[in-house]
Amino acid sequence: MDYTNLIFPAMFIIGIATLIFLGIYYSPKHKILRQLKKTRRKNIQSVREHEYVKIVGNAKHVGKPLIAPLSKRECVYFEVIVKENKGKQWRNVIKDVQFQDFFIQTGTESAVLHLNARREFEKLIHLVTDHSFHSRVFNNTNAAIVQYLNEHGIKDKSIFGMNKPLQYQERIIEVNEEIAIMGIGNWQIIDTPMDSYSDGRILVLSGTKEQRLLVTDEPKAMKRVKRKL
Repeated sequence: MDYTNLIFPAMFIIGIATLIFLGIYYSPKHKILRQLKKTRRKNIQSVREHEYVKIVGNAKHVGKPLIAPLSKRECVYFEVIVKENKGKQWRNVIKDVQFQDFFIQTGTESAVLHLNARREFEKLIHLVTDHSFHSRVFNNTNAAIVQYLNEHGIKDKSIFGMNKPLQYQERIIEVNEEIAIMGIGNWQIIDTPMDSYSDGRILVLSGTKEQRLLVTDEPKAMKRVKRKL
């Protein structure tokens, strides 16, 4: 039997499968999970200077929290993606990412993340989509969403007056939400002690190109790593 005609289809299928595998393997989600799932969490007060550590705790805002555009929840980070159905494809028409510096608290201890001071290649963030919905031809979009679309130069209706088919996704770090973080710890002196920082020090978590600041709310990242015997 001549298998020559089967070689190229088989190579094509293998190539597609390889690209899919690499896309998943090197996605932000799986990069973060590979690192955090093998790293034991650490108490904030036991972090050494310049140590690359994993901390699991609750997000706390600094000053006034952000308000998520779609769900109206208080948060310290949000990412909103709006897609429009154009033909047979869904294409991004809005990608809105906003964040602020915030604390991560474990018990009575806290550390601060200066996300605004971090360059993109120094941090890697993956959040679970926890609020999503669609607007279709025969269901109207509420006034708040219409205003949000207009602020980004997007109309909710077509030139024929019909509702556009739009898909909305929102990912946030909600105030008090449990998250996992991995970063380089540096102790800084503060002028005015506050809350639990009676010794006038605070731990600041940062990242570099080689040891990036990792942030996620994936439940798998929160699991405790068993001590090796």
